[in-house]
Amino acid sequence: MTASAQAHATGTDAGPAAAVLTQDRPRNAEIDGLVADLVRVVDELTDVLERETAALTVKDIPTMRALQADKQRLSRGYEQLYALLGRHDQALVRGATGFDRLGALAPRFAEAVKDNLRRIGAARSLNERILGAVRNAIVRAQAPATVYGANGRTCSAGRAGSVRAGSISVNTQA
Repeated sequence: MTASAQAHATGTDAGPAAAVLTQDRPRNAEIDGLVADLVRVVDELTDVLERETAALTVKDIPTMRALQADKQRLSRGYEQLYALLGRHDQALVRGATGFDRLGALAPRFAEAVKDNLRRIGAARSLNERILGAVRNAIVRAQAPATVYGANGRTCSAGRAGSVRAGSISVNTQA
């Protein structure tokens, strides 16, 4: 069996039409540039997200802070490029040089985003629980104690001085 026949039999050869489509695929330099930029941004953003997730795991605050500027810049770049590419003919976008590389990066990027969001959510939840516990402790510490006044009614300790006490007489004669 020839190599061509074997490729066709195993499904790895799409035949002469694929060769024609590959060669005659319309190109647009602007779209090729946008796709190349998006590939670079997705690759860098994935790296930043993975590094931030690792830093979140070990609570490495200085590293997390250092990554914030890059994460914000790359996220904005991703959103802008995605929006720009969305305005173009999607057949041209899918046919752009580098689009296959973008497809190869997509699973790793999606996983990095998912893991990062999960870690950030867990850290936020922990921080909210800690802040809630601190807030509750402050409220309890500032709450006035309840005491019994002279009339037998309960009142706040801070108000005990305002409760009218009965007169007290002291007998000095024995």
